[in-house]
Amino acid sequence: MIDRIFGNGTVFVQQPGKNLTSFPALGKSNSSCLLTGIYNAYGIAVDQSGNIYVSSFPCSMVVKWTINATIGVLIAGVPNVVGATSNTMYYVRFIHLDEDRGLIYACDKNNYRIQRFIVGGNGTGVTVAGNGVTGIGLNQLNIPGGIWVTRDGKTLYVADSGNNRIMKWTIGAAQGSVIAGSAIGVAGNTNLLLNQPADVALDPTETYLYVSDYGNYRIQRFRLQ
Repeated sequence: MIDRIFGNGTVFVQQPGKNLTSFPALGKSNSSCLLTGIYNAYGIAVDQSGNIYVSSFPCSMVVKWTINATIGVLIAGVPNVVGATSNTMYYVRFIHLDEDRGLIYACDKNNYRIQRFIVGGNGTGVTVAGNGVTGIGLNQLNIPGGIWVTRDGKTLYVADSGNNRIMKWTIGAAQGSVIAGSAIGVAGNTNLLLNQPADVALDPTETYLYVSDYGNYRIQRFRLQ
């Protein structure tokens, strides 16, 4: 669980049979982009070994924290540097870990794109959704939010928050398709419309897509197959 505000950014961890803990230790984070703290944490992912991956929104980076670590390992982005190159981002929101393939996906909010990085690589990212320009086209995103990748690593789902829709993107494709919400960006509160969708998740069978419909204060479920 992430608290973006408390102590400038804190991750609370609950493990079976253990008391609730946090990292970095309370009071250690500050309003800087040093790897000794977590400044304004946003997205989170955990691998099977218990390592925790955290995106820092204002620092435009993703950091890996091993168990009991006091300093993080930079995975993506350049601390406190915003940009639109292959190794920089401009405010990182949600992330998604594809542990089977050693990949991590990051929502590069102000560059209107989703970036993919190799965990333990050289920090060079690849754009897998969006073209870097905000818009309503099928090759564009507008304030992207939550992301989810299928188990086979071939398909990406994106909460296209500013366009009030959910996009399905085949990895490697030049454009995606609208699978929920309005194709032309109209907000609404019917069963077919969304209002600023924030996050997405698939169920274990990948039959249903769950959407955090932020502007409508509800969770919506859509059948995919």
